[in-house]
Amino acid sequence: MTESEMSLLVKYDPVTYVPPHAKGNAQHKDCEQGVLIGWKGDIARVLYCTSGRTIQRTYIENLVIG
Repeated sequence: MTESEMSLLVKYDPVTYVPPHAKGNAQHKDCEQGVLIGWKGDIARVLYCTSGRTIQRTYIENLVIG
C-alpha cells in the first residue's frame, strides 16, 4: 500500500498484512487480518487478532485494504 492509499483509510478500517515471502498474495496462509489503529510515514500501527490481540508496527508496503 502506498501513502496515498493510506490517506483514504480511517482508524479501525480493516487491513491485511501480506508478508514479503507471500509475493503480494493476500490469500497466502501467513497473511494476518487486522484493523488500522494509526499511521505515520511508512509505518502503520495495526491491531491483529489472529494470534492474540496485539498492536504491531507494520510497514505500509506490506498492507492491503480489507
